Amino acid sequence: MANENKLVKNTLLYAIANFGSKFLTFLMLPLYTHYFTTSEYGLWDLIVTTSTLLTPFITFELVAAVYRWLLDEEREESRKSIITTGAIAILRNLLIFNLLGVIIIITFPIPYGIEALIFINVTVASSFLQQCARGLGYNKLFAASGMIQAAVTVISILFFIFVLELRLEAFFYASILAGISVVTIAWKVMGFGRYLSSKTYSKKMLTSFLLYSVPIIPGAVSWWIMSMSDRYFIIAYLGMEYNGIYAVANKIPALLLMVHTVFSLAWKDSAIVAFHSDDKNEYYSTVFRYFFRLMTTSVICITLLAKPILDIVVADAFFDSWKFIGILLLGTLFSAFSQFWGAGFHGAKKTNIIFTTTFVGAGINVLFNLIFINVLGLYTVAISTFLAFFTMWVIRVFASTHYFKITMNKRDLFVLFLLIIGATVAPFVLSHTGVLISIVIGIALFFVYNKDAITLIRQASRSFLHK
Repeated sequence: MANENKLVKNTLLYAIANFGSKFLTFLMLPLYTHYFTTSEYGLWDLIVTTSTLLTPFITFELVAAVYRWLLDEEREESRKSIITTGAIAILRNLLIFNLLGVIIIITFPIPYGIEALIFINVTVASSFLQQCARGLGYNKLFAASGMIQAAVTVISILFFIFVLELRLEAFFYASILAGISVVTIAWKVMGFGRYLSSKTYSKKMLTSFLLYSVPIIPGAVSWWIMSMSDRYFIIAYLGMEYNGIYAVANKIPALLLMVHTVFSLAWKDSAIVAFHSDDKNEYYSTVFRYFFRLMTTSVICITLLAKPILDIVVADAFFDSWKFIGILLLGTLFSAFSQFWGAGFHGAKKTNIIFTTTFVGAGINVLFNLIFINVLGLYTVAISTFLAFFTMWVIRVFASTHYFKITMNKRDLFVLFLLIIGATVAPFVLSHTGVLISIVIGIALFFVYNKDAITLIRQASRSFLHK
């Protein structure tokens, strides 16, 4: 029970910041879809996608290793060695990447090349400090940094668009300023300089880091293939305008991803710490029961709400994006389940399983896109993502039995998945009134199925507020 209370409290802490930051970003969607063309928005989405692909190769996923080692370490000198070793290695990699990047940009002029290079550098730096904050126990700082980043981004974009009348440059400049703000604030709050000392750099520790992190790189790339490579298929076979529509379609599943991200941040900490306890199977199973009900009922509600919401907030050119949201939400759901099991594998330090299962999912994603994209259009990329994450989750369930066992409620599985299928079909076949009635029923189901979780949250909230 103590573990559950700690998990709920950490989830509440992350929720305060993440819901606020994601809500601010969502409020900007009407502006984006009215101010930018589908091609412009599709190009920005492509740039972010490419940056996400490059990051694991730049950092060797050492950010994840530093966070993992900090969780197990309480001695100040050892923490200094962990952070310094990781920081020096990442800085070295960034210097090499920047040199290569400048050469490429000079040789082959790339639109927004310099801006993208600065954006990547700032993203890596802010991610490193944020994960160090988590590992050092600065959970409130970590949570607040997300809110700060969103607020600075929104304010900056409004300034660049309405005052300076910029186009895509507004996205770059706003994102860079937001990242610099996070780095500056996090550095000052943690007194981060005290954790950096060249004398504590350890080649032996770096070797340990790399043994842990390098297997994550192919997994991260495979995850990228499942989550983001669809953009390249869309651009190659359908055009940049369709990528803009698809990018907007992904904004609604981002609401579900927001719920999952908030939970996942706290769950990964708890799963790693609890892995060596005798009751880990019971603990993992209990948490998954709450998580499963929360995520599946959220999918039902968001699927039903998607069409009415988009009818209000986006320009007509982007409205057809609602048709793909139900399938994308299913993909996001199984992505969340896969990451739930992934936290257990991190606890066991079996990152090779994470890589293998993600690689299989990525292969399915690419193969399905290649075969069907000319036949099914945008539906192909949504279905391929769903199939990839579903397959990955199923394999992880079977692979986990050697390290931990999560018991699932079969009745919940059958009933809630059946309701998800109904919610996905409903907007296509029901009238406007029928959809509204379905939304009311979906919201009622959400509270019925999550009443135990809501009770836990209330209890933890009282403790959190009176702390």
